[in-house]
Amino acid sequence: MPRAPPDATRIIIQVLKRSPMNYIETPKAVKPLGPYSQGIVANGMVFVSGTVGMNPATNSMIPGGIKEQATQTLENVKSILEAGGSSLGKVLKVSVFLKNGADFKVMNDVYSSFFGNHKPTRTTVVAGFVKDGILIEIDCIASL
Repeated sequence: MPRAPPDATRIIIQVLKRSPMNYIETPKAVKPLGPYSQGIVANGMVFVSGTVGMNPATNSMIPGGIKEQATQTLENVKSILEAGGSSLGKVLKVSVFLKNGADFKVMNDVYSSFFGNHKPTRTTVVAGFVKDGILIEIDCIASL
């Protein structure tokens, strides 16, 4: 049986460094609130940054509660994925951050309406946000 090279981690990192990395930028999703990109395509994967329920046309929070923000957040995530050459059906991992744990059921209902029978892995946590008015933030990793 062949043995792994003595420094397999170093070799993997070298391969990753040679792979192209492309930034995703689409007007169909909210602009980043800081020094980061909407997403990155690298090594056959799409990495979507934390995205919130802001209207991409105005870059302001949409009115309403968790249902409206969750819907807009997932629309933004969907737009970033599509701009990167992927889709919700290719999502592997989702992280959901909620301001209020009591919003879980409503968020879950909206989430289910977007993902249908596709069930990517998911983590949901209650978190504080750096900008007032944000009730939900979602990031994800998908394949191409």
